[in-house]
Amino acid sequence: MIMKRNGFVMTIIVLMMTTLEVIACSNSGKVEAQQQEQVKPNPVKEGPHNPVIRGYNRAVVPLIIDPDKVDDYLAERRDTINAYDVVEQMPSFPGGYQKLYEFIKKNLRYPKECADSGIQGRVIIAFVVERNGKLSNIRVVKSVNPALDKEALRIVNLMPNWIPGKQNGRTVRVKFLVPITFRPK
Repeated sequence: MIMKRNGFVMTIIVLMMTTLEVIACSNSGKVEAQQQEQVKPNPVKEGPHNPVIRGYNRAVVPLIIDPDKVDDYLAERRDTINAYDVVEQMPSFPGGYQKLYEFIKKNLRYPKECADSGIQGRVIIAFVVERNGKLSNIRVVKSVNPALDKEALRIVNLMPNWIPGKQNGRTVRVKFLVPITFRPK
């Protein structure tokens, strides 16, 4: 809902208990609508200051945002939900790639059953570097053997927080791939 008051455009963002629908109008007059899952439910009780709209099974709370800040707000909401593939400044392991490979080499424990069988190969692990540097959504993209996959996942879960990626001067979520090669000595 967009309201005009004294010549100023006000943007109202409607928060629902299960979804967040953003309807915004930038200064250029362009209207954007975006719907996304809300992480925490917004428990609203009916009262004189918290009206519950009849006919809906969800409570609705209007939020007013300054029209000059709408574009920034929408960009921040997109950055918290979507993870980028490529950004201006990619995330990095503390100390750079050399330290990353040293970390992997130091912590790698070749599974005995794979070493005895001569199983070798490269396991590729995908994850998202969050805005705070923590790793999430860690998963195997290319598998060699379940035991090697398990070891590669263990190593990535041991990693410290990374230096997050940046896009337009703002820290953002970024997808990242790390290959871990297993070769018997």
